[in-house]
Amino acid sequence: MSEKNILDFDSSCIQPTQLLPKCIPSEALLGHAKQIFILHDGHSYQLRITKLGKLILTK
Repeated sequence: MSEKNILDFDSSCIQPTQLLPKCIPSEALLGHAKQIFILHDGHSYQLRITKLGKLILTK
């Protein structure tokens, strides 16, 4: 992650409110971690970064 504050989103992520889905940098979710768990509808999902820098979401 760069020295840039994770809340300083890239201008390409700025979108009109309520028109398009939110654009959130992965660093805002993961920080320095390689994986997080997301709870959705009573189920736990793992979001992780692979060795090649790809994101994988698994149940």
